[in-house]
Parts: sequence; C-alpha cells; structure tokens
Amino acid sequence: MKITSVSVILMLGLVSSLFAQQPSRPSAASQPSVHEDALNPSPVDPKSDPDIDMFVNDYRNSTPRTEYGAMVFYDILTPRGAGDMMRPVTKGAVLSVMIAVSRATLEAGATATGRMQAGRREALIDVEGAGTITVNGKTYPVASGSYFQLTPDVDFTLTNTGRVPMVFYVRTEPLPASFKIPAFEVVNRYDNDRVFGAHWTHSCDMVAAGPDTRRTFPPMTFCSMSPYSMPQPHSHPGEEVWIQVEGVTTLSLGKRLLPLRPGQAYRIPPDGVTAHSNLNLTDRMTKILYLGPIDRPAENTSIIARGLPLVDNYSRLENRPLDLPTEQDVAMYTVNWHDAFPQIRYGNMYVRDMLTSLSGSDPLHPTRTGAVLSNAAMVRFGMLEPYSKAHPTPGEPSDIQDIFIVNSGDGLITSGGKTIPLSRDKVVIVPPGVKYEITAGSDYMTFYIVGEKLPEGSTPASSLSVIDHRSGPARTADWVDTEHTLASKEDGLSQYTSVTRVDMSSEMAMTRPTSTPAGVEEIWIATDGDVDMLFGRHLRKLPAGTAYRVPPTGITARAHINTSGEPASFIRLLK
Repeated sequence: MKITSVSVILMLGLVSSLFAQQPSRPSAASQPSVHEDALNPSPVDPKSDPDIDMFVNDYRNSTPRTEYGAMVFYDILTPRGAGDMMRPVTKGAVLSVMIAVSRATLEAGATATGRMQAGRREALIDVEGAGTITVNGKTYPVASGSYFQLTPDVDFTLTNTGRVPMVFYVRTEPLPASFKIPAFEVVNRYDNDRVFGAHWTHSCDMVAAGPDTRRTFPPMTFCSMSPYSMPQPHSHPGEEVWIQVEGVTTLSLGKRLLPLRPGQAYRIPPDGVTAHSNLNLTDRMTKILYLGPIDRPAENTSIIARGLPLVDNYSRLENRPLDLPTEQDVAMYTVNWHDAFPQIRYGNMYVRDMLTSLSGSDPLHPTRTGAVLSNAAMVRFGMLEPYSKAHPTPGEPSDIQDIFIVNSGDGLITSGGKTIPLSRDKVVIVPPGVKYEITAGSDYMTFYIVGEKLPEGSTPASSLSVIDHRSGPARTADWVDTEHTLASKEDGLSQYTSVTRVDMSSEMAMTRPTSTPAGVEEIWIATDGDVDMLFGRHLRKLPAGTAYRVPPTGITARAHINTSGEPASFIRLLK
C-alpha cells in the first residue's frame, strides 16, 4: 500500500524528530553535573504560564455545521486570531496554520457529495462505521482506520452503507498554490505494521514512503499506548495537535494534569518549554491521533525571545529508543517495607530494611535490590507497640548515627535526664554511643529511620538532638510540591544536607520530571497517599511505605503523579 505524496512531504520532518539517533549512554565516570531536562523549571505562575485550559477543547462544546450536503462537522480547535498566543480568549481557538481540527459524522444511509474549496485540503480518518467513497468513477471501501484526503481537483461521493453513523476526525489546512496535488487514494492504517518506541512508548502506524524504503506518517497518525505507560514529556515549537479517540488518558500539559476523554483535542502551547505527555493509567489500550507540524510559523519569534534555539525537540529526558538490555534497571532502586523481612532492633522495635548499603562498586549497577546507598547504611521502617520502649542495644556500629523521623503516633524520648514529647515530623538525631529511651503512647508509633554514616575521623556529638521545625517556612518546588525542611546540617546531620517533608495536594498534579547527576544521593520515602511515578521511562505504582533512590545518571527521570483525589506526602533526603 502506498502513501500519498502529500503525506510524504508534510511529515518527513517528523520522522527525524521522533526517531532521531541519540547520543550513547554516558558512563558512570562521565555523568552530566546538571539536570538533563529542559522542561519549564519555574514555579507555577498563572500570570505568566500559558492558560492550559484554553488549549484543550471538546467537540461537544461546538455548534454543528453541515458540509457536502449531509456531513455534520463539530470544530474542536479553530484559528486563534489576534492577541497573545499563550493566552487565547476563546477556548480551543489556538491554531496558527491549520484552519480547523474537527469531528464529523455521516448518518446511516446518508450520502455526502461535493468538492473541497480552492486553496484547502482536508485529511480524514474514519474511526467508526463503514461505507464507500467514489472519485473519478472509481469506488473505494472506507472502514474504521481508513485515511483519505479531499482536494480541490476532485468531486467525491461518500456513502454510509452501514447501520450506524460514520465518524471521522478531520484536519483542514491551507494548500499552498505551488503544491502538486497527488492522485486520490485511500490508505487503511491496519494494512501496515506499527512502529514502537516514539517517545518511549508510542506505537504508531507508519507506511512505506517510496522505493528508498524510508518511512513516514500519514497526515493524521494513530498512536496506541499500552496499559499503564507514559510517553516521554517533551515539547515542540511548531503546530502540534493531539486528539483522544479511544479510551481515556491523563493529559500532562505544561504544569497541569487534566483528564482527556474521546472527542477532546489539544494543541501544545508554542513557547518551546511547555511539555506534553498522555499518560495511560488504565488497564486497557488507549488510542490518540497525532497531527504534526506542517511548517515553522512566525511564532518562532516568541521562542527566540526566550533565548531558546529553534530545534525540533526541547526535552532532553533520555529520548533514545528503548533498549532493555542497556536500560537502567529502576526496579533495583526501590523497595516497599511490606516486601522486607521483619526484624527486632532497638530492643523492642519491629523494623523492615528497605534500602541498604551499596552492593557492588558501581552506584549505577547495584547487584542486589535496594542495596543502593552510599552515604547511609540503611533506610528502614520501624514500628513500636503501645507503651513499648526502644533503646540502644550492645553491638551497634560506632560509625553510624540514627535519624528517627516520626511518621505516626505520639510518645516520649528520654536522654541525659530530659524527657521530650515526640509526634509526627519531629526528627531525632542519635549519635553512636548516646543513651536514650523512646516510649510509645497509647497507640502504635511508626518511624522512618536512616542510619547515616559518619565521615572517617569525625568526632560524634555527645548528646542527641530532637528537632521540631514543623512551624518553619514552606516553599513550592517542582511545580506543585510544598517542601518543609525537618532537619538540616545545622541540626546535626552528618552526610545529608536536609531531611524534607514534601506534600502534594489532592488536586490532579504531576511534579516536574527531574534527574539526579553523578555524586548526588537523593532518597525518597512515600509516607501517605496513593500515587504513580515516572521512574526512568517506566510508570510504577508508588504506595505508601516505599523508599527509593534516584539513579545518579543525570538522565533517569523522576516525577510523582497524583490522580487519586487524596493528598500525598513524602520524605526526601538529599546529599
């Protein structure tokens, strides 16, 4: 099956963007020292951020119009008109080059006839129903998955031969005067193999583009997403539109998360740093349509004004095609305490070790799951029964100081003749050799405990510290996180610069994907909530009680995704 020459010319540039060869993975010794992402790092600011809601629209919001005698069109996206391109005044009025992105229907038994008006073309794909189209005396079958285009040089007759309406998505755009109109053809997406791996997880329909066997996309490209997967967040400077066709996705657009259902479409704001990704958080396949850029419009001026280069892809989140044998095994870096074996430590405390000291010599390739720490001996979960007591026991290492972070419950700690109350988010730093006794109250107390290594030759403190910074200032980070420092170097931490409580609200939200460079140890513990996580190029569940270290590659992305409707909280340690 051949593709039309219009498709070839329009989409050749897209292939190089989606499937460009990327640099080989850097070695551990040559890791970049900065975050490898170009996603907008600034805090959420409604005054300066693109108005994301205006770039998304639903065909159900539009007034129907009839074309070709019987086809009913519902325009989803339309030209933006004058004004600030980042802040449209009408929902869905966001197009710069295309004339319309629409949903069209033809009722059972109905016939549409006509000719495309001069200077335009329409590319259509059938997503429901079946019929025929007749052009120049030749009749072609049209079924779900069929592409064709209407141009000003042909009359057509489209007939619905089925018992249900035919449903199409339609791309209307200018036809340059110098453009050579190709012969009419119907191409069905099911007649060609799909290509997997565009932006990590897209599986898109592609067809051969001539004798040189290069491959390209039709004008409207079906991309499927497997259950529970996430494509690479990225941005483009040209006019790029996506339509949700089947199933539901969670749209990450800029710094927002939005539910996307069939019949909705969006355009990526063309500022060069507004990233997009359609997350499939369901257990079913989902299908979306890609409408790629057909040129580089005058909006490039806004990108240049921001000091950004005119490139095809503004994301640097590891865009190489997925190669499992060389992929960072993120499963080695995460453990939930429910999966660890129970032990008794500190006299009467039930503990589960989640993360432990590095197994092997390479922090990028640990040889045992969870054995990933360089600056701590362990990260563990601890539980103390009501009225039970925890205390130091003989044989504890002399080069480890314990950091107890109270997760739930109330109790008392006694040391050096002083008794201090304990409750959630208080931090106790216990140097080696210091005597103490923690007594739980009338309910269970739970802790997250970090065994922090002391530098060689250092002198431990002679007393413990109980830190209560719960009333201290909070700050916003990574778009949507609220960070609150619980302890710092000034409070007695040895290796880590801070212990931080990080909260996400109950609103649908995704944190900015970031990565950790070589030499940095970043540890996260999920303490509350039911969230998902982008880890490397994988989506993973992140239930409460899970601890992980971000692999220090400089290109392994990490982002939290909260669509649960409930708040979520974490503890982060950073060196």
